[in-house]
Amino acid sequence: MDEVPEARAIPDSTLREVVESADPAWELREATPAERGFCSVYRLAVADGDTTRRLYLKASPDGRDWAVPTEARIQAVLRAHTSIPVPEVVAVTDAHETLPTPHYLMSALPGEEVAYERVGRLADDALERLARETGQYLAELHSVPAVESFGHARHSGPELTGERPAGDPADLTVSEPHDDWPTYLRERVDPELDRHADSRFSDLTPELTRWFEAGIASLDGPFDPVLGRNDHGLHNLLVDPETGEITAMLDWGYTLAVPPAYDFEFAVYLFGGAFLSGLADVSDRRSLVREAMLSGYRAVAPNRAESVSTPEPVYEALAMVRIMNDFEHLDLPDGTEPAVMDRIRADARALLDR
Repeated sequence: MDEVPEARAIPDSTLREVVESADPAWELREATPAERGFCSVYRLAVADGDTTRRLYLKASPDGRDWAVPTEARIQAVLRAHTSIPVPEVVAVTDAHETLPTPHYLMSALPGEEVAYERVGRLADDALERLARETGQYLAELHSVPAVESFGHARHSGPELTGERPAGDPADLTVSEPHDDWPTYLRERVDPELDRHADSRFSDLTPELTRWFEAGIASLDGPFDPVLGRNDHGLHNLLVDPETGEITAMLDWGYTLAVPPAYDFEFAVYLFGGAFLSGLADVSDRRSLVREAMLSGYRAVAPNRAESVSTPEPVYEALAMVRIMNDFEHLDLPDGTEPAVMDRIRADARALLDR
């Protein structure tokens, strides 16, 4: 796995060049760095005649790809072919002699950034709405005709220098494509189990390894590759936390081509808050989330809903393993880590004992 860099600071003079390369009539008025992952992200106020545009710049931190160009194309496809609330991509620059690239400019959307862990404390009605809308948007995403094999989503369209991407699904492809889903799934599980052996839950690694081997072997197809969001969590959304309305789905660089059920199960586990239910004031709401997501999914894609209707423990377990692997990144109240770990371990044990 590539070592993740730190976001680099971009001088105001360079930010002005980025804005003017997208549209010479635009003038940068204000720029503020935003804390969003390891890429360099800036909130921009741009004068466009008598109006002010609110934009975001997202740039590679070190000149490497980091799926930044693909993310821009995916958002353009979703904007053109679905109702998923994604920012409008107004300019992409894949390579440049002096500017930090790859980068793209996108419109700002309304909504509040909410901490990942707050999912456990949303009111039931707000969580239900968030889950239902997630189901609707996943049904739309899974219906985009863009991939025919499994793997990381990538783009195959023309290189851009300050232009808008076309928003054509034909511009999306898959890197190192796999036709056999169980084979590709093993390639995803094995590195996570390697990480798990170095985690605080390493006592479970040998049993999980045997369990996954048997579980993957018993998966029953056929398997239909679709675009899968995969990187679920409140941290990648803008929402109204009082109502649960999703106003933006952000960060599409981790998009994979997977079966619909894989993507669905990850969302159920992460939005259901089971990994936080060791806290005294948090409950496991997977059932509420699953029912609401299925309702939303069926409303949009009734002919595909059967593919996500039956829970698949293998996919849920992988979501659980990833939480265990990144446990130290959870923002938990002081003194609660042991209780949360005990609950996650008990949840894993329940899967192993099925």
